[in-house]
Amino acid sequence: MYDYILVPGRHHLLTNYMHDYFGEIASSRTATTLRGETVSFGEGLSLVWAVTSSNHSNTRRNPIPNYRREAAIEVFSSDIAANSLTFHIPNVGTTQRFADYVLKTIEVESRGLTRLTPQNCLVASSTPSVIVLFEALGFKILPIELDSIEPLDYRAKTAWEVTLGLIDSGAQWRESEWFAHSVHPSSQQLLQKYDLGTHMIELHQDPLVGEEGDITETRDYEVYRQAFDQGAERKYQLLSRFIEPGRIVDIGCATGALIKQLDNDSRLIESDFYGVEVARPLYEYCLQRRANGEFKNENTFFFQRNIMRGKLFEANSINTSISISLTHEIESYLGHESLLQFIAQIYEHTTPGGVWINLDVAGPEKKDEIVWLWVNHEDGRDDDGQLFSHEQTAEYAAYLEGLSTLGRLKRFLSDFRAEEGETVTAELVELAGKWYSKMRHGDAVDFMTTKDYTDSWYSEMHERFSYFSPSEWYYALEAAGFVIDPSSGAFQNDWINAHRFDGKAALHREKDGELAWMGYPDTTIMLVARKL
Repeated sequence: MYDYILVPGRHHLLTNYMHDYFGEIASSRTATTLRGETVSFGEGLSLVWAVTSSNHSNTRRNPIPNYRREAAIEVFSSDIAANSLTFHIPNVGTTQRFADYVLKTIEVESRGLTRLTPQNCLVASSTPSVIVLFEALGFKILPIELDSIEPLDYRAKTAWEVTLGLIDSGAQWRESEWFAHSVHPSSQQLLQKYDLGTHMIELHQDPLVGEEGDITETRDYEVYRQAFDQGAERKYQLLSRFIEPGRIVDIGCATGALIKQLDNDSRLIESDFYGVEVARPLYEYCLQRRANGEFKNENTFFFQRNIMRGKLFEANSINTSISISLTHEIESYLGHESLLQFIAQIYEHTTPGGVWINLDVAGPEKKDEIVWLWVNHEDGRDDDGQLFSHEQTAEYAAYLEGLSTLGRLKRFLSDFRAEEGETVTAELVELAGKWYSKMRHGDAVDFMTTKDYTDSWYSEMHERFSYFSPSEWYYALEAAGFVIDPSSGAFQNDWINAHRFDGKAALHREKDGELAWMGYPDTTIMLVARKL
């Protein structure tokens, strides 16, 4: 004689069939297992609801928060002649120990009062993969909608099939046959009261449409692709702990390399991934990756869209937004007001409790201060003024590689933001056999951080890195409504210090008639902005 029936599942919808099934068992205190055995239950029978993926919501697989799911379960169970216990099971990813994890979580949550064993409990499930795991632990199975496993044969629609049917009903979901005849009144009440049916439908509709062109014609996309793919894992290690599960969007996703990192993170297996990219070559590369089966999560989507042409997503709909090396491009190509508009747009579409993680180049404080930039004039030849067209990318790259740091600075002073009509003012000074450039602090850091991008020189010469200092970033984000996570801040890269700055270029400040080294500049800033 058994005391418990464990019902593991997401439980976003509860069906009339389930209510009839458990109601009959509770009334008769008997049931037939999947293998045809008749079993009986004691007077203290309890239905134990294990709400899986309880920490996930706002996605296609998990549209409804766990607390609303529990509320529906309580109403659903109120007229069944058995006790009802609900436990929340956080997502654990794909694991062969799922069944053991559910049992142990229930035991811990109940402080040891509910310990489920094959001797006191049966498991009610119609999901073959779940059945296999619990049978391996010795549990007998109550099949609910499942009549047989091999071949699969269902005598009624499962809760998930009812969910999909309701979604397919579209705007008329309240009047649909699925809603009226299949969904139990406990879930009907929940969906209508909070308009959750509409929310579920919206989650399953494509949020983005339309195609736009690129923002620059001078980018070598093969070089760009390789850089993003090589750095994706390192960047993901920086930001992964801040990601909130749910609907996750990578804005300016480039090659989809970061989404591959998301896809490999078992904590996010129930999340929806959206990649937004404006450049057609990169967008098509993402589509090819998806067609190749490189993403395990079926709810991975890519869209070609100019992020400044209308809203990307509805208000309060995205749990995590990620942007990498994007905001400096908005500032550089579209202007400062567009960047502020972008920040406001991110805030609008972020859910309360959601987060925006922005990883980009860092600008220094006191950008307008005049500094002395030492540049090596002996690590290559001087610039001879040879001209190159935008089509001569390889030739110009080879030429730049042979220049000294001083020679590259001269090219920078000629090329940087020239097509935007901007001028970098600098005074080249030879002092005790060394060459210095007296210039704005921000311009000096822009040179130091772009001088080695010889393969994409013309493209990089459009892009200003020192547009926002950390304090300016904090002010702009807080003005938009965000709260800055204490982990935010600018930092240096030891490899860049060793390979691109040491012996090449150094910042100095004039003090008491002497030049004092200012140290290495911060090159990267990570901003973790939360919407409370």
